[in-house]
Amino acid sequence: MDPNIINHQIPEKVLKFEEFVNNCLKEDLKKINYKLDVLLGEMAEYVQLKNVIESLQTDDFMKDGLKTQVDIGCNFYMQAHVPDVSRILIDVGCGYFVEFTLNEALKVIERRLALLEKQSDVLKDQSATTKAHIKLVLHGIQELQNIK
Repeated sequence: MDPNIINHQIPEKVLKFEEFVNNCLKEDLKKINYKLDVLLGEMAEYVQLKNVIESLQTDDFMKDGLKTQVDIGCNFYMQAHVPDVSRILIDVGCGYFVEFTLNEALKVIERRLALLEKQSDVLKDQSATTKAHIKLVLHGIQELQNIK
């Protein structure tokens, strides 16, 4: 084969590989990282809810009730008093809320956190695989450019 033809094809291949990295792999990585951020935010909310429930169980809230401020929209808050804090509503998805006792709610939260942890592990693996693919293609591009 003529070396000039091979040298002429290399910049085209490099361009195609760069487009693949930028348009496919990096976009996939952004989507995976976004999903992971959403998932980690949801996990943080459940951990916060778990902490609130545990503090409700240990403090004197059972007999006195709970005084709090509730956001009624657009960062406007209103004083609220909850006389019975022995039950709580938890969003189970699709806009449905289920009433649980505090102990039941803790069990549900633990299960949900375990599920979310598994999902985050899968996304972390996907992220690592995509990063490895990016490095592999970039290394390939570097080798193509060093060919004389």
